[in-house]
Amino acid sequence: MYSIRRNNMKYCSFFIFMWLMLGYTCSISAQKVERINPLCWWADMNTDLQLMLYGKNLKDATVRVLEPGMSVSSIHNAESPNYLFVDVIVDKVGRYTLEVEKGDRKLKIPYEIFPRREGAENREGLTSSDVIYLIMPDRFANGDMDNDCIKGASQILDRKGLETRHGGDIRGIMDHLDYMADLGITAIWSTPLLEDNQFYHHYAISDYYNIDPHFGTNELYKEMVSEAHSKGLKIIQDIVPNHCGSGHWWMRDLPFKDWVTCFDTFTQSNYALYSFSDPYAATTDQELCTKGWFVESLPDMNLSNPYVLKYLIQMAIWWIEYADLDALRVDTYFYMGYEGQLWTQAIRNEYPNMKFVGEVWGNDPGIIAYWLGDKQKRNGFASHLPMAMDFPLERSLVMGLASDNEAWGGSTKAIYNMIAQDFLYEDAGGSLVVFADNHDMSRIYNMLGKDIRKVKQAMTFITTTRGLPQIYYGTELLFSDDSRGGAHQCRMDFPGGWKGDMINLFHTEERTNLQQEMFAHTRNLLHFRKNNSVVYEGKLMHYVPRNNVYTYFRYNDSECVMIVINGASQPQKIDWKRFEERLSSKSEGVNILTGERIRKGDMIEVEANGSMVIHYK
Repeated sequence: MYSIRRNNMKYCSFFIFMWLMLGYTCSISAQKVERINPLCWWADMNTDLQLMLYGKNLKDATVRVLEPGMSVSSIHNAESPNYLFVDVIVDKVGRYTLEVEKGDRKLKIPYEIFPRREGAENREGLTSSDVIYLIMPDRFANGDMDNDCIKGASQILDRKGLETRHGGDIRGIMDHLDYMADLGITAIWSTPLLEDNQFYHHYAISDYYNIDPHFGTNELYKEMVSEAHSKGLKIIQDIVPNHCGSGHWWMRDLPFKDWVTCFDTFTQSNYALYSFSDPYAATTDQELCTKGWFVESLPDMNLSNPYVLKYLIQMAIWWIEYADLDALRVDTYFYMGYEGQLWTQAIRNEYPNMKFVGEVWGNDPGIIAYWLGDKQKRNGFASHLPMAMDFPLERSLVMGLASDNEAWGGSTKAIYNMIAQDFLYEDAGGSLVVFADNHDMSRIYNMLGKDIRKVKQAMTFITTTRGLPQIYYGTELLFSDDSRGGAHQCRMDFPGGWKGDMINLFHTEERTNLQQEMFAHTRNLLHFRKNNSVVYEGKLMHYVPRNNVYTYFRYNDSECVMIVINGASQPQKIDWKRFEERLSSKSEGVNILTGERIRKGDMIEVEANGSMVIHYK
């Protein structure tokens, strides 16, 4: 989405790899550099560059740059003798040579500084106009069968298993960019694509600087981003700074003992989200929440170690610059603890206009608000996180549509009550991502009793209320949970994403009537939203539900959209007089779901478990 001054940046990974191979030939067994992170860098960055060198017996080595334009300011030993951390001053673009010297041994390593894309620092990230499509790449589409089986990989291909690799990849995503653009999507969030030698879901990173070979290459990922941009689609990278995988290469030789949080024995997090906002919390509870490991296979990164923090900051910036990313989705954000604000501030210092989203999984809006924004809380904490997933509203949406028993938290009153607490947020419309389901919970089709009417209501709501909607792949086609159950049940393959699939749901003619009905409903809403800024920029006014009918408006000075969601199991009439405050100057609108023209004052019934979206100009 940004013009490029020079196109040679695409050679970054290849350039470093080849020169390291050359470096090996002139090294000796007692001293060689096996890894250097970041792989390359850019001129005119706000973030100072710190290189991490890894190789046998690097302790106390000296490092200098042979060419003018880049220089070493300081060198730091780690506790392990096999690491060096080198602070570098970058003055200009160029190809440089790092000379590593220890005793009478010298090793030369190439390093390149590239020019930034024009306007790269001003990327805006996500905006209220966006609609996010969440993909699990292993389960979406297999576009390259050659990478299905990788030599030495810990998992084999097995599409029948719930917890095994199925073969989806980056090429498969690229093959279906047109499908997503046609649906009305504007941004794609893929769960992690970085190397993970343990799990198909890729939340156990084993190399922060390489795309997993089961998915493709760094270069192919960059190509995917570019192609997506050409189709008007933004790319969000799912990033995991809170933890790595126990199979990460550095777990065999940690730079520092406290590179990951350490206890005498395995200690799991207490997941005590409230302990941070709690004014009476014990420090030990807070520390156990952030320093305890998420699970045994996910070592917790110790962001209080300045070298860890710097590494994770540079890693995020590197991917944004290298691949030309539009935004980030930060996994398990609050488990990063108070040090997370330093990570976030550093990213925003480099990209002051870029809005990205963090996962703060709590069902209380006060908790979400605590971890959002720049405003200091009473204890002086400010997260600086621009956006968060709206988990409280997701729970209220499901409760409100699944049951009409108000006494037990059901009925659309649950939705109204949650939206009414938006006073807790600095900017609810611009900082919350709303959704009905995701990759960590049951499918909305299952949660709503496989009632397409209710799923259509949920889609109507998330695409017209405040915030940015996120749609989980296949929700537009009524995907359901696997009957075998378990934590992985909601991650089915997209039929048609694999050669030989009996059904291809990317094709209209192969869908059932219900699937096509849901797809058409979703597409209609998304294109209406895209073409009418009043839906995503307009003000919001809502009314206390009556008879389990929730009515709200998106409006500006010239037009308004009236949304009616009937949660009752019988039709309900519209009481026009009640909404005169918003409709006093309006006479006729169009129900965009049916095309029907509706005059204010007409006897109109909203069907049982139905919805209406009436556009007034």
